[in-house]
Amino acid sequence: MFMIEELKRFLLVVQEGNLTRTAEKIFITQSALTQSIHRLEKELHTKLFQQKGKQLHLTRDGKSLVIIGEKILQLWSHAHDPEIRKTQIPVYSLGMFDNIALRLGKFLQSHTRIEKYALELTIDATGKLLQQLQLGALDAALCVVHKTYAIPKNLSLLQTLTEELIPVSSRQFSEPLTHVPFILYNKGSHTRSQIDEQFIRHGIQPTICAESTSVTFMRELALLGSGIALLPENFIKSDLDQGSLIKQKMPIRWTRKYCLIVQKQYTTAPFIQDLLQALKNI
Repeated sequence: MFMIEELKRFLLVVQEGNLTRTAEKIFITQSALTQSIHRLEKELHTKLFQQKGKQLHLTRDGKSLVIIGEKILQLWSHAHDPEIRKTQIPVYSLGMFDNIALRLGKFLQSHTRIEKYALELTIDATGKLLQQLQLGALDAALCVVHKTYAIPKNLSLLQTLTEELIPVSSRQFSEPLTHVPFILYNKGSHTRSQIDEQFIRHGIQPTICAESTSVTFMRELALLGSGIALLPENFIKSDLDQGSLIKQKMPIRWTRKYCLIVQKQYTTAPFIQDLLQALKNI
């Protein structure tokens, strides 16, 4: 119980970004709050913050503890909920990137809570999902993964799938491919790295008019005529059917790979077997 309170204070400091403000919010002295953080650091044998001037910055271990700590507090809250304690079904945490969540919509709708188990869903960028998975905050995740990604020892890769990215725009671009404005995923993202490989393979340096992590924003820019966006077909199917976006004929075919990665102890869990079956049907 003592460390739970320390953990709550740590997460509040992270949220507020300031010791004085946090101390005032929970009605303790700044000295007491500082001692609380030090006790937590002593328990974990690590530093959680670095002081730079008046600013507090999380260390690498501090950033990891934010993810782990939020999961611990969630489970602690569940332990105090009599309704949850009454349930006999296991609860699994599943993460996925936005488009696969759309493609698995019917599965998620019917399996979020069934008699065999319950699912807690997290929709986020691949980088964050992989971090949460490695730290044990997720039981399984569907992530866009580059071929160079090394699976940690505590995880298992169960299935790899391929998704085509369709070049779409609101009008025909007749310029040479090197002069066509592209709307791409942010540089450094797992999807972008796979897109860039295709450009490099064909010796093309694309003209980029916009970069984003939001496929919705990329679609909107394409609808406005800003350039060509590379988007999953299911996401823009209605736009293609209505003619508001058109599929461009390109000498390059773009695909991305995504994987189902799970904690090793859950490889044979019922929800994983159901998920594998659902993936066969999308």
